[in-house]
Amino acid sequence: MSSAVAKIPDLKTIELPYLLRVYGVTEEMFDEMVEDEDTKAELIDGVLIVHSPASIPHDHIVTFVAGLLSFYAGRAQSGLVVGASNALARLKTGRRVAPDVFYVAKERVPTPLPKQLEGAPDLVVEVVSPSNRAYDLGEKRAAYQAARVKEIWLIDSERKEIILDRLQRAEYVAETFTEGRVRSAVVEGFWVDASWFWAEPLPDPLTCLEAILERK
Repeated sequence: MSSAVAKIPDLKTIELPYLLRVYGVTEEMFDEMVEDEDTKAELIDGVLIVHSPASIPHDHIVTFVAGLLSFYAGRAQSGLVVGASNALARLKTGRRVAPDVFYVAKERVPTPLPKQLEGAPDLVVEVVSPSNRAYDLGEKRAAYQAARVKEIWLIDSERKEIILDRLQRAEYVAETFTEGRVRSAVVEGFWVDASWFWAEPLPDPLTCLEAILERK
């Protein structure tokens, strides 16, 4: 690694939770700096963003929604779902993001599967937490919209609401749900009940999936 390339500080010495920013980072520097696949790191316009490890509640919701969407899309053979990982999508030069969950329609799935997705997913899901709320609802949401992601789900368990951005023609239309069904326009027939995400513990995913399949 070049001496001109800054190193990420020792994350073990930083109090949790954190969202660390390193400025003046190129894509080449990003590749050199982020060698640990267990570290969730993103790049937006020269700024490296490093996230603290996900909390158990955050990870639980990510796994829950990723499982529902993955099994549903797999059964319908409609596309690829990637979730509960730090997989990257390169929205454009200088913008690499790691959605909590993302979906790519079947006709756009590359073969063989690459290390990172080139271009925008068709649908992304972000689980908002106190440490990343401003980032997810601000610059990351804006980056998704600039890349023309067709559907953006922002699940905020603390505020008990789901914000859904849908690309309609040339503009995004946002809806906020606190209860009832939240339907996807991208993954045909897929929906969730907002109350599932506020339940403690989360409901049985198999029971939820059966409900989704029965009530398209």
